[in-house]
Amino acid sequence: MAKLECFTIDGLELWFFSNDHLPPHFHAKRKGQWEVRVNFLESTTARMFSVVWQKGKGKGVPRADTKLIEATVAAHRATLLKEWEEKVQPDEN
Repeated sequence: MAKLECFTIDGLELWFFSNDHLPPHFHAKRKGQWEVRVNFLESTTARMFSVVWQKGKGKGVPRADTKLIEATVAAHRATLLKEWEEKVQPDEN
């Protein structure tokens, strides 16, 4: 597991798995509440976020959090891809 270095978001853990799968993505987690996979090359919310885990049924990730992640990703997309390419050796299976 490699911590994301190109940006931080207060209250969230952000990381790559070193042998993760395509498409390029990172994981974001608000401890004890939810974890999502963020496909940062996608530009629409529906395609960008995939919920890995959430506390309780139907609560989901707060819209304020997804908007903040979306805006931060948009500002750092090229750097994210470079960091993905440096840190992740995708599992082709």
